[in-house]
Amino acid sequence: MIRAIPHALFCLLLSICFMPSAGNAQGLQLDMGGATLRMEPESAKEEADLGRLVAGQLLGAAKLVQKPELQRYVNLVGRRVADQSERKDLQWSFGVIDSTAVNAFAAPGGRVLVTTALLERLETEDELAAVLAHEVAHVVRKHHYRVIRKQKMLEFGSQAVAINDDAGMAAKLSGMVAQILARGLDQASEFEADRDGMVYAARAGYDASALIRVMEKLASLTKKDESADLLLSTHPSPESRRIAMARQVSADLEKAAVASGASSRYRQYIR
Repeated sequence: MIRAIPHALFCLLLSICFMPSAGNAQGLQLDMGGATLRMEPESAKEEADLGRLVAGQLLGAAKLVQKPELQRYVNLVGRRVADQSERKDLQWSFGVIDSTAVNAFAAPGGRVLVTTALLERLETEDELAAVLAHEVAHVVRKHHYRVIRKQKMLEFGSQAVAINDDAGMAAKLSGMVAQILARGLDQASEFEADRDGMVYAARAGYDASALIRVMEKLASLTKKDESADLLLSTHPSPESRRIAMARQVSADLEKAAVASGASSRYRQYIR
């Protein structure tokens, strides 16, 4: 069984993770050297639409693994973690895709995908929960959503508001999203997702230090390892992430750095 977090400790963990910024919720103005582009306020529909587009890009490159029990298991762990976030009411879905690339992906609106190659490198359910919690944090913070919508406005300007009604524009948007996925997020967003992910995992009753162990495993990957190409090119180095997380481990997180009762269940599904 997954251990229960004492109420006092849970409240402390709750205070560690901050609510996503509402800075873009009221719209955004971009100064283009004299001309001003005004971005429409954020909306749940736009976020969900962009999430479907991102997920479509990913699933176009790698298919879902045809193992229903494995998919149910990853969804079970992912939803448990997502339920501890500030956006638990999103339509969360978690899936395993067949890929030799060691990676995991978050799409706006609550879609999370993890590759078979990454699962093969993990050893416990705590580590799986840590990886999924990192991706959940990206969604909660709207990292990809805000990057995509800002880039959409920069590239398409006033035409961006009608992009869903124009097949040609939609194709261009799809290409733009592919470029963003290949480029990745900024380092600050990745470090933020690492920090929040540790908190979400701890709230869910998992080992708060599991993501640090995942980074130790990923540190063994080198640039000569083709399976790590995208991961290493779109994220800070595993070692820098491990060091940053170690520095952020408070006394409260350290208390939650204990293997969960469900930790060994992982090997029932991933062999």
